[in-house]
Amino acid sequence: MTEKTAVKRTRSVTTEAMAERRQSILHYASQVISRSGVEGCSFAELSELSGFSIGMIQHYFRHRERLISATVEYRTEETMREWQRIYANGENALERLHDLLTFAVEGDTPFAEAWGFWLEIYAAAHKNAEIRDSVAEVLSTWRTLFVRALEEAIEERLLNPTADVDELATLFTAVIDGLAIQSLNNIHQSTPKTMIETLHRFAAREFGIDADEFIRNKRSKLVGVRSKGTP
Repeated sequence: MTEKTAVKRTRSVTTEAMAERRQSILHYASQVISRSGVEGCSFAELSELSGFSIGMIQHYFRHRERLISATVEYRTEETMREWQRIYANGENALERLHDLLTFAVEGDTPFAEAWGFWLEIYAAAHKNAEIRDSVAEVLSTWRTLFVRALEEAIEERLLNPTADVDELATLFTAVIDGLAIQSLNNIHQSTPKTMIETLHRFAAREFGIDADEFIRNKRSKLVGVRSKGTP
């Protein structure tokens, strides 16, 4: 091995290690925000939870605003990667819609931590233009996921919704956020389990398909759907 090659490999490992350390800091930052809110996400609090020194955290993010923005981006990218894995396993668009609604509640991150984070971010967005812009991008991303799956389902002739695709995508994101608030705070005795069933039942009615079948079976009587005059 030449000296030049050895130096190149050393730099590569160092770069990877730095990227992993940055991701780890952001992971812990998302936990701090979920528990203590955006205002409670100080370098000192993050240092205590993560074990990284305040100096190390400052080295990567300089100031708190940059840390918060990077954490929102981190959680969005994590969500998209997880959804792509789920999407790839779907056999048809209706099944993907079923899984997308379920994924809004049940992901790799526990419900309370995941939605605790997003609700704290939503709350902070009201008074912080930078966070507000980040939230707008997140919601746009979620709408895009639904629009894509809905368009595929219509193209595959699996459903024929009464509302247009853009309106449905907006409704789904709004209903998901509203139900998450109720479930996180146990309002109306709502839980993540009941949230999933409510989402599936609501979606099935909008799709014009049998709700009980959609809840039990991802494919939801596809033959029956086609026979109802779907173009």
